[in-house]
Amino acid sequence: MITVEGLKKIVELCKTVPEEFRQKCFELLLQHSLQATEPTNKLVPPPTDDQTHQTPPIKHKQFRLPMDVKAFLSQYGIEDSLLWKLFLIEGTEIRPIYNLKTTKKAKAQISLALLMALQNAISTGQFQVDIEELRKQCGEHKCYDSPNFMKNLKLNEKFFKEVSSDKPLILSPDGKSDLADLLEEMKS
Repeated sequence: MITVEGLKKIVELCKTVPEEFRQKCFELLLQHSLQATEPTNKLVPPPTDDQTHQTPPIKHKQFRLPMDVKAFLSQYGIEDSLLWKLFLIEGTEIRPIYNLKTTKKAKAQISLALLMALQNAISTGQFQVDIEELRKQCGEHKCYDSPNFMKNLKLNEKFFKEVSSDKPLILSPDGKSDLADLLEEMKS
């Protein structure tokens, strides 16, 4: 059963979608939330032939995607199974297991920001990333360009609601669209 609060979240989320897609977005989100009690909403990879003949695994706390992430995946036609290819999710812990394909530091930095925002959204429901954490991860992925780090973010500010060194980077609609494109590229 959907709550008034859940319905308000759906309406607010639909307001972020371009006008021509709002009605369809609302219908999809409402339908998805009305089916929320069915086990198909749990983020569990489909069993392989080998797994169907094994003993049942130990039950862990089932992970549920936040509504905003479900809406994002639905809006861009992305299967939630792709998340299992990019992130290791167990209980409440989420770890990236993807490899960035680009060799250009500026592009890798933006790709990493988008993927980190997705990782944060999976755990908190908010598509945002802390700038200092992004800086640290860029260093670990060998794409940190110290003199151009903030300049690169400002050049790509259309992907974020605001670029400021003391605030988290929150994805804009353009940022979510680019994230969807990036996920499509990483799918193959």
